[in-house]
Amino acid sequence: MLRLFKKRKSYREIAKFIGRSHSCVQKIIGRFKNDGLIENKSGRGRKSILSDVAKRKVLKDIKIDPKLSAVKLAAETSRIMGRSVSAETVRNVIRHAGYSSRVARKKPFISLQNHKKGLEFAKTHQLKTDNFWKKVIFGDKIKFNIFRSDGHRTVWGKPNTALDSKKLRPTVKHGGNSVMVWGCMASNGIGNLVFIDDIMDHKLYRDILNSNLKESAKKNWV
Repeated sequence: MLRLFKKRKSYREIAKFIGRSHSCVQKIIGRFKNDGLIENKSGRGRKSILSDVAKRKVLKDIKIDPKLSAVKLAAETSRIMGRSVSAETVRNVIRHAGYSSRVARKKPFISLQNHKKGLEFAKTHQLKTDNFWKKVIFGDKIKFNIFRSDGHRTVWGKPNTALDSKKLRPTVKHGGNSVMVWGCMASNGIGNLVFIDDIMDHKLYRDILNSNLKESAKKNWV
């Protein structure tokens, strides 16, 4: 732009050449004439509503709990600062840090105790061969309950973090009020599925195993 100006090109010619408006070119060259600068002076422009400390607090909160909404964060920030902070201001801070809002992915609910047991089992058996697993059949009982509504739940997350445990939404299968079933599976197929109407005790569980486990094993191994 300055090169064209020094060649005594008109504002309109410069604007047409660089694809800017006539008034924009006039303003920039006027600033150059007065201050010798093209860039905006430091300190000019609208000041940020949130301090650096407040911004760090917002980002720390969503790192701890990515499910926090911008509305709740804005209310908490307003309370701390003693002035009104909009949800959109909070969203801008979060987005500027590289986060985006997305629908939380669902995963079956697993208790912390069962999660630890499953991890220990995986570590113990991770080197087992295919021949070993071909001789294994897994069986279990489970009760399906209504857990919560199927509405969307959003979380804050950076790229490639959708499967982080804090960003997942635990779910439990449901139907009617509740139903208990027993089922089993092997490496090359599934076995019987038994609906349990009575109260489960050790005798009933043993009867289910006697009636279904061996039959299911034959389906998969024979």
